[in-house]
Amino acid sequence: MKITIGFIYSFSTQVEMAKAVINEFDDRPKLCFGYGILDDAIPVARQMVANGAESIIAMGGTAKILEEQISVPVIPIRVGILDIIKAVEIARNFSSQLAITTEIPVKGIDLIESLYQVSVKQIIFTDKNDFLYGLTEAVQNGCQVVIGKSKLAVELAEQYGAKGVLVTYDQDILREALNEALRLAVLRRREKEQYILLETIFDNLSEGIIVIDKNAVITRFNLAASQILKSLPREMIGSQVSEYFPELGMTAILNGRKTIENELIVIGDLQILVDNAPIILEGKIIGVVSTFRRASEIQKMDSEIRKALRKGGFRTQYTINHLVSNSQKVKDIIEAARKYAQVDLTILLIGETGTGKEVLAQSIHNLSPRRKGPYVAINCSVLPENLLESELFGYEGGAFTGARKGGKPGLFELAQNGTILLDEINTIPLNLQAKLLRVLQEREVMRIGGAQIIPIDVKIIAAANQNIFQDLREQRFRPDLYYRLNQLCITLPRLQDRQEDISELAQVIFKEMQQKFGKKSFLLPETCLERFRELSWPGNIREMQNLLGRLALLCESRDDVLKFTNKIIAEEERYYNGFEYDPEKSVIVESESSAFGISGDAMTLKGMEKNLIRETLKNCDHNISTAARVLGISRTTLYRKMKDLQVAGKR
Repeated sequence: MKITIGFIYSFSTQVEMAKAVINEFDDRPKLCFGYGILDDAIPVARQMVANGAESIIAMGGTAKILEEQISVPVIPIRVGILDIIKAVEIARNFSSQLAITTEIPVKGIDLIESLYQVSVKQIIFTDKNDFLYGLTEAVQNGCQVVIGKSKLAVELAEQYGAKGVLVTYDQDILREALNEALRLAVLRRREKEQYILLETIFDNLSEGIIVIDKNAVITRFNLAASQILKSLPREMIGSQVSEYFPELGMTAILNGRKTIENELIVIGDLQILVDNAPIILEGKIIGVVSTFRRASEIQKMDSEIRKALRKGGFRTQYTINHLVSNSQKVKDIIEAARKYAQVDLTILLIGETGTGKEVLAQSIHNLSPRRKGPYVAINCSVLPENLLESELFGYEGGAFTGARKGGKPGLFELAQNGTILLDEINTIPLNLQAKLLRVLQEREVMRIGGAQIIPIDVKIIAAANQNIFQDLREQRFRPDLYYRLNQLCITLPRLQDRQEDISELAQVIFKEMQQKFGKKSFLLPETCLERFRELSWPGNIREMQNLLGRLALLCESRDDVLKFTNKIIAEEERYYNGFEYDPEKSVIVESESSAFGISGDAMTLKGMEKNLIRETLKNCDHNISTAARVLGISRTTLYRKMKDLQVAGKR
């Protein structure tokens, strides 16, 4: 559905200008027009919002008034100093005693007075009364020409016997306002969608949730809470939580207790496991959220998660042969992996998502003397803390409500004489990190609820992305655990740092995908591989697999490949490579007082962008790849901009 933008104009020529500019937009938004100035624009804007306007454009003073009166973003049309100078040039033909109506002080008036030998009084207003009073006073004090940004200013000036001169603006000013209105409307629509999404998630969670504010008043609860606690009345919202559920202990958090974690609470004949946590804003507790579920559900969930995690979790499918590469970086990694596999020191694998940490971990296991033993992998980020602890260390029968009779061994025990991979290790909660550190140091575990020490003999491999270093700096990950894990370390390179491998990898993966989908086998053309070498591949090998999977499915011959490659890459760039150069944010614009010496082309956004690209190319010795990287855009985008702006390449 197209976005609707309301446009409140103050003189008629603005309408035609807006219609002309909006035709330039690819996905042209709908414009609705209405005449209004200052306070008189309020009912006009409200009607626009009622009719579906998602943002409003108006002149500066009118926009300022509307901001406090309507619920959608209001974008002011900001006339520039050059537009005011043009109006002064016209006005001085009638008199040297001038007045200008403005919602904020105009900078550089003293310079204008000096250049044009005029006196300019600024009528600064916040509402219509200010406007009328200031204009009347200025005319009575001898101002013979009034410069204004609306038809009202001109008409009132003439009613009081003065000359009125209208400040006009060019299409660039209006284009800027329309772009901003469209951007804010899109953002607001996304925020609304996000709110609906979160509301839907909130009401579809299997865990019950109750939220109270700083005064212990219930503000929200979800459908699961109503079901678990046997139908909560809607009138409960706005009541003290102690009136309904004092057993939850939520007020204890408001009174200074930090958290309540995995606590068994009995309400009537119901047993629930409760987690209470403070809601903190700017260091102050502004509320408490309580999450809970029936204790009887824990056993069922525990069993299902274990089945899912262990499905294929004790076998491997990758060996070191899957890491064949022309890259010296990868060759060095393969050599290190062969050596590291022979010793029982802990190995830490660090790399971005999709760089092959799982493949390398399985390869190390298959190279080690433990290759005939089990290979157990667990993603530490997919389980809540209480289940992660029981999954890693196991539990004894009766350790908690819902625990399996006879207990259950943990993954460390199940990996005995083999290898365990702790993926996303930096997501483990701090208190569980301390227990894990103990296991790594002593090579022994104790089940939850147990009293027996169980020795373990496993090779431990941990994997993390680059965020582990930020987690260390921000004290979310224990340094002593990091050093214990980092006895041996391998950092996996990004795909864009393996340029020499991209063509070969693409051909191999494309062939695998063709076989997977039962397609006729043929090689990717060189033009397609050239496009691949230009990409930054933020998703690394996993992104390449996804892209080539689509190509293999869509293409029946080599003739189809390049067409679909361009289409798919355009989709990828839209999400991953769309951080294009924004002249407004990247160019240092000279101050208004110094802007008079800049040429017209240099003062436009296109001119600034053109100059920036020229200078960047010059500083990079006209190397397109280097210049694109400096500007933060792709090579393809840079070539397009050079063509559009008529920037020459290397001569």
